[in-house]
Amino acid sequence: MNVQHYFKKLDKFSVCALKAKKGTVEVEEDSESCAIYQYVFSGSARIGRPFKSEFFDVKTGDFFSMKEFIYQTRLYEALDDFYMFGFNVLNREEDWSGRLLKNEKLKVDNESVIICLDGNPIINNKELFRFDYSELSEDKTYNIELNQGVVALFSRM
Repeated sequence: MNVQHYFKKLDKFSVCALKAKKGTVEVEEDSESCAIYQYVFSGSARIGRPFKSEFFDVKTGDFFSMKEFIYQTRLYEALDDFYMFGFNVLNREEDWSGRLLKNEKLKVDNESVIICLDGNPIINNKELFRFDYSELSEDKTYNIELNQGVVALFSRM
């Protein structure tokens, strides 16, 4: 199998992942293109819209916005064996900000969630594993120790 898709709907958002072998070209239909942020676990790919000349390349460790592609047909070409994660909205009206965390103290001002994307970071003395996630409280401070891991913060705007 040259491509595998993964999808999980949660209460306030959904997540997805795409694994593709080198040379695979995958088209994601507009009705399924709800990922607004993506993170590349491994490999590289070229992303664009079918029949358009504009595209961009992504590689291992890249975290990027896909808001300009929301609910538009997307084209993915795996330049190497490729594995990517996506953070998805549940409807067109939603907007979230997203960023990778650093070793920091974090206090959020609005509805937010963290997702462990890689490694074993430690947050408030609790070790996380890939795909662990948690909603954050606005009245709490979080001590982020990446421990060579990768953690993304998503906040509803």
